[in-house]
Amino acid sequence: ADCEVEGKRPLEAKLNVDLAMDKEHEMKSLKEIIQLPPSALQGLSPAADKILQSHHVTTIEKLGTWKYLKWAQAIVTLAGVEELKTDAEKKVDAEMKKLA
Repeated sequence: ADCEVEGKRPLEAKLNVDLAMDKEHEMKSLKEIIQLPPSALQGLSPAADKILQSHHVTTIEKLGTWKYLKWAQAIVTLAGVEELKTDAEKKVDAEMKKLA
């Protein structure tokens, strides 16, 4: 669709987040979804809402922009490319490869 229709998503839409949402929210627009409580996400219970509310996280939008979530995402991403060896260890590894 050229633009989102407030309150509904065209059935022929290519992008959807149905697998991430509880059934009753599957046909909602993204604009509607971000205003829902975090428990609208599959796997989160209303108890999660109460815990998150104590941190002023009351919507999916606030959860997605919560600084602690962003920090965690960044750490996980960077951990995949972290280099733990020192320059000296890297040099030894390079020399050992030449011998193999």
